[in-house]
Amino acid sequence: MEIEIGSFTRVEEKSVYAEVTIYTDPDSGGENVSLYLKLPYEVETTLAELEKVAKAQAIKQMRSAADWLAAKSD
Repeated sequence: MEIEIGSFTRVEEKSVYAEVTIYTDPDSGGENVSLYLKLPYEVETTLAELEKVAKAQAIKQMRSAADWLAAKSD
């Protein structure tokens, strides 16, 4: 699995949207999921910090989705 962080778009004074793509099977050019995550933002926040938060939130969202799907398949 690979996670690619795309662009950040500032939407409010203290928020940005992050475009994140998760490639679940990159070796075979397979599946991917795109997410648009609203993240907190301060003027002092670096790009590296935003990318770290975006990656962590993307993983959290994928785990939540997997849990939801697992519960629905029971």
